[in-house]
Amino acid sequence: MALREEDERAFTQRVLDELAHTPYSCSGLTKLSGGTANFLYRGTLLKPLEGDANIKVAQTVVVKRSTDYVATNRDFPLEITRCIFEESMLLALDGIGYAIATSSGPSVVTAPRLYMFDPDTYTQVHEDFLGATDLTTILQSTNVDQILPKSNRQSIGYALGSWLRFFHNWTSEPAQTALRERVGPNNGMRQLKCLITYDSFIEILERHPETIEGYKETLEAVKSTMKYEFERPPTEGDEIRGLIHGDFWAGNVLLPDSSWNDAQQSTQEPHKLIVIDWENAQFGHRAVDIGGILADLYERKHFKNIDASIPIMQGFMRGYGPMSEELAFNIAIHAGVHLICWYYRRNRNDPLPFPLPKVLDALTLGRDFILKGWAKDKKWFEGSVLAPLFSDN
Repeated sequence: MALREEDERAFTQRVLDELAHTPYSCSGLTKLSGGTANFLYRGTLLKPLEGDANIKVAQTVVVKRSTDYVATNRDFPLEITRCIFEESMLLALDGIGYAIATSSGPSVVTAPRLYMFDPDTYTQVHEDFLGATDLTTILQSTNVDQILPKSNRQSIGYALGSWLRFFHNWTSEPAQTALRERVGPNNGMRQLKCLITYDSFIEILERHPETIEGYKETLEAVKSTMKYEFERPPTEGDEIRGLIHGDFWAGNVLLPDSSWNDAQQSTQEPHKLIVIDWENAQFGHRAVDIGGILADLYERKHFKNIDASIPIMQGFMRGYGPMSEELAFNIAIHAGVHLICWYYRRNRNDPLPFPLPKVLDALTLGRDFILKGWAKDKKWFEGSVLAPLFSDN
């Protein structure tokens, strides 16, 4: 159950009062859409922030307040220490912009700057990006073709895939040992990620027995093996394990909400993409990040017939680059689990939002990704939407 309106007003005022004695005092807070775990606001500063020569004067900030329950459902408990891990990640990423050349011009992928974190109230103040919108909202908008022209879609995916490869490799470097030690043990979010993926996908299929009949024994073996990835102690990692974002999907990527071409031409600066929401950062299997965003993008195509998703997927896989077959098959497995678990990423008390045949097709495809990945059936994948994962293996 969400907070009542009067309780939320009181909560917002409390946050304003707490900020009043900081450099981030605000005249008001406007609730932001997106995300379910935290209370998220745009704050209008009473006194604009003046940064260094490379940073524009900031009139607004993003205020993120964490609680020990989900913001949209106070009956769902959530480990509040998640924001401490987010602080560590944002401080480590401060000033690191990954530049990549694409066919649509140069791009830079960054994370928001963390201005303040109050460990007593679990309040964060982040850099704001006015004029930016998350990729999911853009894909689902009626003017997606104007914002993301067809010629640019693979470039956006390529930039994100290249950045994720950089991030995975960067966090595995010897210089990041201390960061791995601080962030790796984010056990609350590791357990939650397991709960909403590998602990759930068989239960979902069992709601529609035709999707699981004859396959349950194999799927149980997959579940047992993959759940172990969430129980492994953080180590120095290897090619397929290390620090991951943990919630890497299109809703956590911000882009300019003007035309991709116009945004670059008007500023003569690189295209900018911002990766947000770092509270799920944890030690884990890289397939969680890669398979998660691929399945998320495919959901837009499958359920809402958003054609732009496919070239972004293709560009992303090219951008991430060559990988071992072991990693590729594990990505396929996680993509399948993520696709199936779409079923629970909605109000479960509501009727299915799409016709049953379309839902069954998604569950069946997710199941096949899992089974074919487990069987290491490369030939099958070469005819699937995940084919680019296997093109260099």
